[in-house]
Order: sequence, then structure tokens, then C-alpha cells
Amino acid sequence: MISNLPPSNSNGLEDLTIDKNSTEVPSLQPQTNQSEDTLISHVTPHTIPGAVTKQGPTIEDLPNELLVNIFSHLDIEPPSYSHTTLHDEPTLEVTSSEIQNLKNCSLISKRWRQATLRLLFKHTRYILKYSEDDYRPILNDLTGPFRQFIREGSFADIVSSFTLVVREKTISNCHDGRPRLCEFDGFWKRLFNTIDPSTVLIAAPVEALASLTSSTINDVDSWVFDIECHYLRLQRPESKEVVLTEIEDLPEESGPTTSDPLLPGTSLSSDYYFDDSLHYICPAGRVSAKSSGFFQVRSWTSLLLNEGSNLKAFKTDLWWELETPSILRSLVGTQSGTLPLINSGIRSMRYIAIFPITAQFECLAQGLPRLDHLYCQLVPRNDALEDEELMKKIDVEDLWMERNNCYAQLMREMFNNPPEGNYRYLKTFESGDAADTDAWHMAVEFVKRAGGGWKITGDGVFERDTGIEDSSSDAPNASPFPDELYRWAWNGLTNDTGNKVSRRSQIIGTTNIILGGKTVIQAEVIIRGDLLRTLPPSTQGEKAGNAVAVAIGRYCFFSRGCELRPPGKIYRGTFSYFPLKIGDHVFVGPGSIIEAAMLGNHVNIGANVVVGKFVIVKDFVKILEGTVVPPNMVIPSFSVVGGCPGRVVGEVAEGEIEGMDLREIYRAVRN
Repeated sequence: MISNLPPSNSNGLEDLTIDKNSTEVPSLQPQTNQSEDTLISHVTPHTIPGAVTKQGPTIEDLPNELLVNIFSHLDIEPPSYSHTTLHDEPTLEVTSSEIQNLKNCSLISKRWRQATLRLLFKHTRYILKYSEDDYRPILNDLTGPFRQFIREGSFADIVSSFTLVVREKTISNCHDGRPRLCEFDGFWKRLFNTIDPSTVLIAAPVEALASLTSSTINDVDSWVFDIECHYLRLQRPESKEVVLTEIEDLPEESGPTTSDPLLPGTSLSSDYYFDDSLHYICPAGRVSAKSSGFFQVRSWTSLLLNEGSNLKAFKTDLWWELETPSILRSLVGTQSGTLPLINSGIRSMRYIAIFPITAQFECLAQGLPRLDHLYCQLVPRNDALEDEELMKKIDVEDLWMERNNCYAQLMREMFNNPPEGNYRYLKTFESGDAADTDAWHMAVEFVKRAGGGWKITGDGVFERDTGIEDSSSDAPNASPFPDELYRWAWNGLTNDTGNKVSRRSQIIGTTNIILGGKTVIQAEVIIRGDLLRTLPPSTQGEKAGNAVAVAIGRYCFFSRGCELRPPGKIYRGTFSYFPLKIGDHVFVGPGSIIEAAMLGNHVNIGANVVVGKFVIVKDFVKILEGTVVPPNMVIPSFSVVGGCPGRVVGEVAEGEIEGMDLREIYRAVRN
């Protein structure tokens, strides 16, 4: 276990003291050799300038107030406060710094140490790492010396930030070592009865972070993501008064109480009963905490969650089926009945995750808390994408497609007119990916066309224009789809993910087709899942192909008689098919044939359209009826395409964007 506590003496340097009754300072000048003495002896007294012979004042003669002021200029922002550090890939070395000028000054003398104390302990840290022996003390006991040092040194009113670095995946605050929900609530109470920081940062593996925050996670796939740690930071305004309770006033926690159930994934022991005042069973069957002591111990107003890079997950064949190990679902709650853990006073949230899987980001987009400000960053700021070893076996198109899908989900909710849920209260949205010009320009065009009371106030910043009232819900239907679509009845099967598939459709190779959910497939639709990629492995150990032929997102509508075929070509001397990837809210008209490489989000394809091989269609595109799109064409966002051969003939009108949302059409299709 490593703790960043100061030594009782400054490496023996405290013995070097200055007599309060004398202005003389002990000489630390280096010794001179004989030749130097000879040279000095030949210098006559009248040749030595007076400024040299006269001893002037030193820094030790300065009053304490000036000395403290000088040291304050050596005080720099700690690494854990750095915007760059907190928005890069998380690391357990978040508190390490090569610049230690202030610490070095504190080792000179007792007087200097006293002058630097308030600066040194303004930002404190505790690093938890167990020793190699089998005995692992509970966190309350481990941090006991730290709390005692704070009390004895009267540093409680000095500490403004606290960083907890945990290097272990499994930690405990119960003497029997068995993990339980809410077991760390007592730890946070004890800590905040000793210090009262306005900023708390946790850097820990996601398993330990879940334990510290009473969250539930599914860590079955955590080995695939292989993320060192996550960051969780809470902030609040600086307190004007420090009100602390002595630690002796709190009851000792010698072990687990009978009201603490085991964490999800383990069966409840008969020795422990379920306390419905603290816990509940969510619809998924897991025991979850109703609240978290970490979030309730103070009135926090700002939250930052950095979940690191998901790039390694994209090396697997079925990456979209992976469940990201994350506390996000517990923090914001889900539509499936999970209660949010974050306190209601949080009004600003920053979420950083490098290329998150859409299903993970959907938790935030659909379960947005009551916020005034939301910040999202989904693209790395470093050169990770240029690392050949890291990017090996990763399809870059998958990364950008997921990035687009995530932002599309968020934009769709933000620009609903009128806004629904907590999006009614959101005042500012900030993207940390404005440097990605393609994504930013697409978002700018979306704002210009969608309206909805938002304006662009800077790079990556949208603000709600309070001068524009939301449109009335009874406004005329701006959907580009014919009114009769809303009257379609349904004669088919609906599965547990909400997909509505006609019994008269022809879906070949179902094991090779991915349906994201809530997709409508009408009669006589043909989906060729049997046209698999058949490329031989290029290196030893590489798999011979991709097991997915067609990947379809959410809220898609495939009209009667249309056909989806993966594109094929000769590659490496062998003919092979390549996956057809379709985003969310894609409408394909009757009789159309699709052989594209990718259809983005919010794409409307008319009747009897032919989309040639390896065409890439970006987001918010409308292809007119009867168009023949030539192979390998790339259609930019917000384009209208028509003709034979197809070409860009216009731009999507402002009123059409909202109508490209297919949720209402999906709900109108009756079972």
C-alpha cells in the first residue's frame, strides 16, 4: 500500500535551523583549493569592490508574508486538474508530475516547510495498492493513518481536492472480504468527516470503481476491452465554511451488516437478508442500490466520466454484441427500470469515451439526466489511430460508423420538436470532437436545417436559443413519407427486440444478419445473409472471413419487394463478398435493390431505386424514386440524389430532417 503522506522530518534537513536571535545564516559555500587561496591572497583590499565585501540581506531575512507570496508563484495546477489529462486515455499515473519545485523547497528548512504547507496539501492524493501477502485490510483501516495525519496537522480546511488512485480490481471494506453493495458508503462518510474537498477524482479499474460507487456492471467482456482504468470526478462550489464531524462520533464498522446483499453475479447468502429500503431488484434480475453514498455525501454539481478507449474491442468479429463494462447505466438509469445513482443537483456532465459502441452510448442518449450542460468526446486527441500495432485487424469504417451512430442518437433527441424528457432543460451542448472537421461540419449543417431553437456559439458548442419557441406538437406533418404509411397494418412476427418481420419475407442466412432492434421488414423483402465474405486469411492466426453479411441498425423500414445484397468483387485474386452496413432510421422504398457498402443514419431511399456496389451513403440523404446510383459513389450528407446515373441534384430541406425519424412510423405499424 502506498500513501502520499509526508515524512515526520524533511529527510534530516530540519536539523539545519536558523537562530531566531541572529541574522547569520549557516554557510554552505564550497571549499576552495590551494591555488584559489593563492590567487585571492594577491588581491589587495583596496581592489575589492565594496558591494562584494558588504554582506547584504538574504531570502531568510524576508518576512513570512513575502516568503509565502514567493512560494505561491511555484504553485502549479496538479496533473489531476489538467483538462488535457482528464480528456485523454485514463492512466493510474494521473497524479504523477515531473515538476516538483514546491516539494523541493519544503525540504530546505522547517521555516520553508511551514511556508509551503498550505500549498502542498491543497491537493491531496491517496494511492491504494495492496502488498503481496494474502492479508488485505479494509479501506477504512488503510486510510486511518491518512485521516489521523489530516486531523493532527489541522489540514482539513486546506484540502480543496482529493484524488483516490486504486490499482486493484477487487477491493473491500468488509472484514470477510466478500463484496457487497453499499459497503463503501461508510468509507465516504468517514473521509468527508475528516476533509471537505470541493473536487474528488477516482482513478480505478472499472470493477473497483463500481464497488466504490455502489454501481452494478457486467464485466464478462472486460478482458476484450482491456482498459486500465476509468476516471470519475465530482465537483461543487468551494465551501465558505468547513463543518466537520469528529471521526470518534461515528460508529465503528467492524464488519458487514445483515442488510448488505452480495454484489450481482453472486447468490444471496442465507446469512444476509434483502433490505428494500436500500436495495431493489431491477427488471434484469440484478440487485441494485437505490442510492450511492459517494454521490450523496455532498451536494455535487458537476460530473466527469472518462471510460477510456474501446479500440481493442473492434478487433473482434462480433464487437457490436459486446457489453461495455461501465458504471454509466447505473449513474443515469435506464428505461428498463434502473434508478439513477447521481444526485439530482448535478447540472453539468462531461462524458469521454473513445469510439464507444452505440449500445453503450444509447444509455446516455436515452437516459439523459436533468442537465444544463452536456459535453461529449468520442474521438481521441492523441495519435492512437496512427498506431499500426493498435489498429491491426480494426476496420476504420466501423469506428467512424459508430461515432456517427452515437452522435446521431444524441442529435435526434436534442432536436426533437418539441423536446422530450430532460432534453427540455438542456441549455448547452459541447462536443470535444470539433477538431474532426467532417463530423463538426455535418453537425453544423444539421443544426441549420433542423432548427428547434438551437444556435452555434463556437467551435463544438450549441446553445439553446431562448428567443425561439418550440413548435407546437400539432404542426403539420413534415415527414417525407406518404401519409398512408401511418395506416399500414402488420401481419408478421415481433421478436423480443421489437423487430417486426413479415412471414412472407425471404431472409436467407439468418445467423449472418444483425438486426439492431425495432426494424420493420415487409412481405417479399429479400435479405441475402448467405453472401458471406470468403477471403482467405492473409496471416497465420487471422480468421478466414467475417461472420456478418448484413448489419442493420434501429428503426429501419424495408418496404415490400426490396432486396438487400452484400457487395462483391475480386480481391487478392479471389471473388469475395463484403458486409453491408446500415445505420439507424433508414427507409428503403418498394422494389429497390441495395448493394451498397454502407448506408448512414436517416437515409430515405425511394421506390425502384438501384444503389450500386460499394456505394457509401452518408447521413441525412434522400435518394429520389427511380434513381440508379453508380457503383463506388460516395454521397455526402444532406444531399438529394436523382437521375440515371444518379447525381446530387439538391440539398435536404430544413423541414425534411425531422421527418426522417422513423420512430412514429414504427409505432404506427400495428401488430
